[in-house]
Amino acid sequence: MAYVVYDVKTPTNVSYQDIVNAFVSGTKEYLSGAAVQENPPPYPLPNQPGRFQNSQMSQMSGMGGLASIAAMSGAVLPTIVSCPGASVVARGADNSYSKYGKNASYTFCLYPYKGGYQADAVGSYTSQSGFSSNPNVLGAELGGLFTKAVGLGSPSQFIEDTFGNVRKSLASTGSKVSVVDSFDPFSTNQ
Repeated sequence: MAYVVYDVKTPTNVSYQDIVNAFVSGTKEYLSGAAVQENPPPYPLPNQPGRFQNSQMSQMSGMGGLASIAAMSGAVLPTIVSCPGASVVARGADNSYSKYGKNASYTFCLYPYKGGYQADAVGSYTSQSGFSSNPNVLGAELGGLFTKAVGLGSPSQFIEDTFGNVRKSLASTGSKVSVVDSFDPFSTNQ
């Protein structure tokens, strides 16, 4: 899992809808089937923006039994990302490598506040590994060993590209976009 939190300072001629449009456009660039939920902005605007939250599925009401079964089998239940109080929430996935057992899913949150906007981007990457009878997965595993050996990276690098696309789209409005916080174990810039 990786995330980046952007602070967005807009010029006076940039409207709320301009930011929403840029944000949504940036989130949809690489994603298939992105779902966007737009809510009215809070009134009055809060002094501080909200922030995405992670919850282990096992901590959700009624999921304790499922967590026990998963733990016994050696599996881990996924983390659920929520955007409490966000004006815009977008969710989607990059399934371009799914036939190779590799997937990336995303949640994006936009929070207007008195100082501007905060845009949160959260991405998670899953990869099937180990023995598989699927020749595509086997080929991807062998290909992954090759690409690591020659420094070409992996499909997880698209998380960084997707986050950057959101930043670029917001900046195209003339807004100043800066990183407030981030964690990206997939980053090629670390």
